[in-house]
Amino acid sequence: MIFSLILAAASLPNETLIPFETLARGPAISAVAISPNGQRVATIEMKDGRASIFEGNIDGDRRLIYRDRERSIDNVRWSADGKWLYFLQDSGGDEGYHLFRLDPAYPDEAKDLTPFAGITAELVATPPGYAGPLLVAMNRRDPQYPDVYAVDLGSGQVTEIFRNEGNYTEFFADRQGAIRAAGRIMADGTLELWGRENTSDTLRLLYSAPTQERFKALAIHNDGRSVIVKSNRQAQFERALLVSFSDGQVRPMPDGACGNYDLDSIIQDQNGPMAALCTYIASDIVPLNRAFAKDVRSARRFLHTDSISFESRSSNGEATMLYSDASDRPGRFILVRNGKTSVFAETRPELSAYRFAQSKAFRMRARDGLPLLGYVTRPLGKNKAGPTIVAVHGGPWTRDAAAFERETQFYVNRGYTVIQVNFRGSTGLGKHVFEGGIGEFGAKMSDDVDDAVLYAVRKGWTDASHVCILGGSYGGFAALTAISRAGSVRYRCAVAYAGPSDLETLMRAFPPSWKPFLPRSWYRFVGNPDVPKDSERMGERSPLTHVDNMQVPLLIFQGANDPRVRQDQSDRIVCSLRNRTIDVDYLLAGNEGHSFANEETSLALTRATEEFFGRHLGGQVGTQTTAAAQDALAAFREAGMKVQCL
Repeated sequence: MIFSLILAAASLPNETLIPFETLARGPAISAVAISPNGQRVATIEMKDGRASIFEGNIDGDRRLIYRDRERSIDNVRWSADGKWLYFLQDSGGDEGYHLFRLDPAYPDEAKDLTPFAGITAELVATPPGYAGPLLVAMNRRDPQYPDVYAVDLGSGQVTEIFRNEGNYTEFFADRQGAIRAAGRIMADGTLELWGRENTSDTLRLLYSAPTQERFKALAIHNDGRSVIVKSNRQAQFERALLVSFSDGQVRPMPDGACGNYDLDSIIQDQNGPMAALCTYIASDIVPLNRAFAKDVRSARRFLHTDSISFESRSSNGEATMLYSDASDRPGRFILVRNGKTSVFAETRPELSAYRFAQSKAFRMRARDGLPLLGYVTRPLGKNKAGPTIVAVHGGPWTRDAAAFERETQFYVNRGYTVIQVNFRGSTGLGKHVFEGGIGEFGAKMSDDVDDAVLYAVRKGWTDASHVCILGGSYGGFAALTAISRAGSVRYRCAVAYAGPSDLETLMRAFPPSWKPFLPRSWYRFVGNPDVPKDSERMGERSPLTHVDNMQVPLLIFQGANDPRVRQDQSDRIVCSLRNRTIDVDYLLAGNEGHSFANEETSLALTRATEEFFGRHLGGQVGTQTTAAAQDALAAFREAGMKVQCL
């Protein structure tokens, strides 16, 4: 929660709300990429409601290079020679990503280098030091299994360099640009890592990870002799391993672990592994070489905090960009260069006049004894049990952490306690928590959310009669499940963004490029819709099956272009509630997909939830909003009202 520093805590019950426009907007700057020579930067910054690409001298001003009028951009990279910028972008949220090139000398001109219908492009991982054409995996020939192409950024020429005859789903190249390793998933969910010691050799099986092993290949080691992977092989937590090209032998990578948490990733520089990235209670970095360790120590002294993450680095190592935030402080990009540390940019400078509520970690046990990690954020100065929003993360294969979350601070500012819990099936917290989610969609995973609410009631944080649930994607499914099943908490209302209501329909709607991954993920956790026993369970666990039990107000957001959670899933829920005169606010966005990218969409949803929770939980609602929020919200509601119900 954010309050003006000039007001005393004793006055908090009568606190003036932070203006909507100040608190609801996203970051002014959200990404920074340092050029290879360390002299320039490319950034993602907000421009007229769109996250856009800027470029400039690392010490000077930046200018707008490219703005997509239709959709925000969330990524940008430099070519190895520093001449070009490039990014991936889909159309309207359809997740069909194409590769675009920019020339900083010619702003506003983005060239689609993969102008092929029906494809999705993905960059192939290469170690630092690779300076050839971009390597792109693209399903141009086969909708399910991509081949690898070399894309010349200058001429735009696209050349196939690796024909995928082994049903591989991912590829890894060495510093010379040769495909040396590939991964594939078998029908039983086993993940195989294939590789070759020399480019003249054929790929051979190096490693086989059964379904119960969490395994992910990260990159080819910069020395070219092994593949860096992360795995929980013979361990409770994921850590970094090295798989040898010569004989397939596996050995632990020194210092490639995060203690009693799973490893996030390993990053390299020209000399090899540079750092292990970890998320404990918050994000952190474990340096693996002296030069980078010096940069991290310098940043820690400057920040007076341990929460830090990696952003980018110049090829020569002379300029490093880090990121740091806290649950009660917006993020900052930190530049370490030539031994000196400075703030490169504040992500939300307009919030510097306010103070924030801290998200405090708590540990609890679920009803069956499984240990869980959660976070509670409470309005400053309010110590009594109050109205509560339970925010359920998406995925579900991700996790919550102690970071600055604009949405959390917004709701706390309006007077609500916010509870977040890493329910079973969440990642990052070890094998027991992750595997506890197998077969538990709509069951124990939702029990964990209920148990977090009951824990908050016992701790005196929450008024049990004033609890609503909110979430997107899996979190939206959890919200719909919570109000359609006989759980241990009676929720007063729910908000679902892109939440599937019918699990079998969801599984059958996945695009072809997703299907190879299903045996190791969705089939294992939810079931195979072609297996009668699994299909029956999915039907029983689907909110749509129990839609007649939904009796409380619901706000539902749907992107019309969502390639996974199709619009008909939301339509059917909405129509059932309308036919029974249950309060339902249906927001349908014709220009969004599974996630929403554009600022006016975010503003509209924030305003909609502010009003919705104000009606049903009794928190404060600001009198002012923005024209962009109002216009988008009106358009979404109008589109939702036009849905025909039988």
